[in-house]
Amino acid sequence: MAIEIEMGVVGAHTMVHSKMSCHVGFDHWNSPKGGAKLGSGSRIDLQKPRHNVIDPFYHQCLACRVRNAQFLGIDDGPKTTTMESDELPNGATKPGSSIQVSLRHDRTLLMFVVQSLVRLMRSQLGNRTLKHEDGSIRLNPSKSKLSGCTLREHTVCDMYIYDIIPPNRPEKPSRKRIYYFAGGSWQEPPSPQHYKLCAKMAKEMTDTSVSIVSTPLAPNNPAPSSFPMCLKTYRALMTEAEKAGERVILAGDSSGANIALCLVLEALREDSEHQQIDTKQLPHPIAIMTVCASIDLTRKNPDIDKIAPKDPLLTPKIIRQTAKAWRGDWDASDRRISPINADISLLAKSNIKVHGITAGYDVLSPDGIILREKCAQSGVKGEWVHWEKQMHCFVLTMPYGLKEAKDAVHWIIDILSRD
Repeated sequence: MAIEIEMGVVGAHTMVHSKMSCHVGFDHWNSPKGGAKLGSGSRIDLQKPRHNVIDPFYHQCLACRVRNAQFLGIDDGPKTTTMESDELPNGATKPGSSIQVSLRHDRTLLMFVVQSLVRLMRSQLGNRTLKHEDGSIRLNPSKSKLSGCTLREHTVCDMYIYDIIPPNRPEKPSRKRIYYFAGGSWQEPPSPQHYKLCAKMAKEMTDTSVSIVSTPLAPNNPAPSSFPMCLKTYRALMTEAEKAGERVILAGDSSGANIALCLVLEALREDSEHQQIDTKQLPHPIAIMTVCASIDLTRKNPDIDKIAPKDPLLTPKIIRQTAKAWRGDWDASDRRISPINADISLLAKSNIKVHGITAGYDVLSPDGIILREKCAQSGVKGEWVHWEKQMHCFVLTMPYGLKEAKDAVHWIIDILSRD
């Protein structure tokens, strides 16, 4: 079986983009609905590509030969368990938890192959020197990245905002609006995968407008200078939405999810302090959707090192370097960059839901699970998926047809459509 992958895997902290072809041979395999399974004693052979497009990785690919199907961790199909967060082994909360968690354990053969290739290319991640202009970055994606949609640019408080307009959609006021914060180590603009994800949401959520926020990027725009600008823009966007009668959802992946969480939590903290003087209730979103969020920039969770051998994309070194680039001269534990240290109960008091996805082969997932448990303990409502054997931001592989990513995106759209 020949597989050609044009792969752009975007993590919280990087993007790897490479076109490659490989032949995958099996002693025996069968592909039931929902997944693939290798027979006993089967193997994967990554043979030399016909077009020599991955010559630098060829000999490493040969080392990927696997002879034990159990090692692959490839299952017959989706195995989903839904339970309250207080029933999970990784954190105890009070009975009747406000957080519902779905557990998935399946991984398709194609996802395993993609993860193996990503691991081979991971060495490229440390060879980047990114420099961006000061302030918000002006975006200009090609039409092919937008899946038939168009972009409408405007600025709010000197921040570029991009509304995604689906084709043949009549101009009319929307009931809801999603502001999406793209991940990329706080250092990279939205990737082609981000545009395609947001375009899909815009097309399928017919009562919802979707906009991408172009935040200032590190290292020359670290949090001490960027976060106040983002918070000012957040306030303005919420005021605009209130006047337009729109309900707002903030969404993001990885570092983008970090910014979304921190903005809402810091704004709520400010409001709680000022309410003693001014009783006016300021507008906030109805929900936050977090995908493989970066939660604690201290990177001190001991489970990070335990998961590191399984993570094909991120390493403890990478996530510590990118956290340092974003925090600038702020302490890594500052609540404005590490939402794990903010007052999570403020979300419950304002009836703001927090939804999320965590992945079992992601070094950022232990902190994400701690956030989920804190939400449950504080009475914050939300729905979460924890998917074992998946890598960081696996959702962004949706454009390449990977089943897990398509399922996860469908779940996101379903949850946000119901909010």
